[in-house]
Amino acid sequence: MTTILRLYQRALSKRPLVTQMISSGVIGATGDIVCQLGVEKRSRDNYDFSRTGRFFLLTSCFITPILSRWMIFLEKRIHGSPKLVPLKRVLVDQACFAPVFSASIIYNLHFFETFSTSKSWEFLKRNYWEIYKHSILYWPFVQIVNFYFVPLNFRVVLIQIAALAWNTFLSYKTQVKIPLPPLE
Repeated sequence: MTTILRLYQRALSKRPLVTQMISSGVIGATGDIVCQLGVEKRSRDNYDFSRTGRFFLLTSCFITPILSRWMIFLEKRIHGSPKLVPLKRVLVDQACFAPVFSASIIYNLHFFETFSTSKSWEFLKRNYWEIYKHSILYWPFVQIVNFYFVPLNFRVVLIQIAALAWNTFLSYKTQVKIPLPPLE
């Protein structure tokens, strides 16, 4: 295990964005695989490979480059007391970035399935608030750990590891036609 971690650290230092994109794509696809096989209980004959591919591409080519730059931006722009800086970063992340980024992910997941801007916009309007409310209950805690304990070059990786559970949920919520119970 230490050899794998060392190889990963070396790849991360040589090509940080490419390494993050590949690992994030694998983790994103894994979330969809868990959803299809574990949650939805699909058979191999009924498995949607293109859906898994969409999760891989969205996490590797869209989400990761944006998250990578966002983590660098927060690191460079938010300074102060070491005890308060992580909390300030979480606040800025959740207040400014998360609402817009969540909407873009939901929209793009549906767009790459339907290739219809109008259907994707309607899907976003119909599902955004429920998904975002769940996001608020999950991501701030991940980001507190991330900003307090994780070095900058590993933050996107931690987000993607935490996103394994989130991607499973997101895959379920954006694909299955059973409504989520509303959060009160």
